Parts: sequence; structure tokens; C-alpha cells
Amino acid sequence: MQTYMNKSTTHGIKPVGHRIVVLPKEVEEKTESGIIINVGTQKLREELAQVDGIVVAMGTTCYSDQPEPWCKVGDIVIFGKYSGIFRKGNDEKMYRVVNDLDIVAVIEKE
Repeated sequence: MQTYMNKSTTHGIKPVGHRIVVLPKEVEEKTESGIIINVGTQKLREELAQVDGIVVAMGTTCYSDQPEPWCKVGDIVIFGKYSGIFRKGNDEKMYRVVNDLDIVAVIEKE
């Protein structure tokens, strides 16, 4: 069985089984026109509309029931907005721990 987990982490979250740790894309604090978004609005946007992020760690059995893994550490992925749980890492950033099959797409780099 191949292990896909990132061995050295600053976030301190080690996914088990078929779980994936994703760092959600940060929400801008200021709009392009210069309007500052208040913290309450920003938090709501994160909870309701945050559906993409970067894979930072993968459990040892991710995609073990698939012919090949759908994503890997470092990929930018899209996942269901209600999937997974939030967890603050040791680096004070908020992460999401999602099931491997909750990843619905990988965003190709330009």
C-alpha cells in the first residue's frame, strides 16, 4: 500500500484512513474596489462558499478503492461546501479534513 501522507507538517494534523487535510483558499479582506470586508461577513463567506483549497496531507488509505488517486499533496482541489470538519492547525490556520471521495475536481495549473 502506497502512503500519500505528507511526512513533515507545520499544521500538526495527521489524517488517518481515507481522510485528506485541505487548506481552504483565504478570503480577501478587501475587495478590488477597496471596500474592507468585516470579520463577520468574511467568516460567513468562508463557511458558506469556501469550496476550494490546497491538499496538504493525505491518509494512508486514500483512494485505495480506486484505480489511481484523484489528487495528491500540493494539488488545488474543489470539494463540497458542507463536507468535512474545520480544525485549527498548530500554525493557527484553519484547515478542513474531508473524506477522499468528497474531492470533486482538481484545478489545473496554468
